[in-house]
Amino acid sequence: MKRLLAIVLSIVMVLTLTVSVSAAEFVPSITNKGAPQLVVIDIVDGKEVVGYITDADGNQLSTEYLDCLIISSITEALNGEKLPEGVKEQLLKVYDEFVNGAKLSEVCPDLIEIVKDKWSKDKTPDDLVIKDLFDVTDYCEDIPTHLKDGTVLDLTFDLGIGSGTFITAMVYVDGKWVPVKDCINNGDGTVTVKFTEICPVAFLVPGSGQNMDVVSPITADTSSIFAWGAVMLVSLAAIIALVIYRRKVNG
Repeated sequence: MKRLLAIVLSIVMVLTLTVSVSAAEFVPSITNKGAPQLVVIDIVDGKEVVGYITDADGNQLSTEYLDCLIISSITEALNGEKLPEGVKEQLLKVYDEFVNGAKLSEVCPDLIEIVKDKWSKDKTPDDLVIKDLFDVTDYCEDIPTHLKDGTVLDLTFDLGIGSGTFITAMVYVDGKWVPVKDCINNGDGTVTVKFTEICPVAFLVPGSGQNMDVVSPITADTSSIFAWGAVMLVSLAAIIALVIYRRKVNG
């Protein structure tokens, strides 16, 4: 019985150490929800408009409709759902990089200046977490022909964040992450982004304890919760084993 108790207590110690290691490397908020919703900004000829492509002078070049854009979440990719060609593989690739410990400051160094200029000089990209990871695909194959020579596409997403929450974004282009041109918190839970490419997107917000205003509870990191639950179960088993042992000794 003493040997059994020692084994159980050893398992508890190992699990405790595992939790402390994995929690520091795990990227929260990207495996337990769908992609954010696009905000419809206008109705033209009965069709829902989600954005406009404009040139460097702000002139509208193209109107983009909701039914031409496919938003694919990392949840769909992980669950094996059917996605546009190549999207699932690319999403899983970038997801695996983050799960395996890739740091934001390393995969997208340009974020360093953005964080210091727009959030805090005392912070770095590694103080941020990934709130959303998803792909934007142009079903009508019209956008790529227009996004060139300084043109941008404005899209607004409903993220449910607080008006004071710092947020930025990056896109995965040609095998690397680059920051978007502009990412604006509109103060009503929505965020408007200026895209120069249509591709995988990651929204970044301050991590826990970083003076974050409001982020939906669904974005919380649940990995540590499950891990600590396992520790509690093993601890309970240890207590039961100890009680049985004491009864046998005293009996």
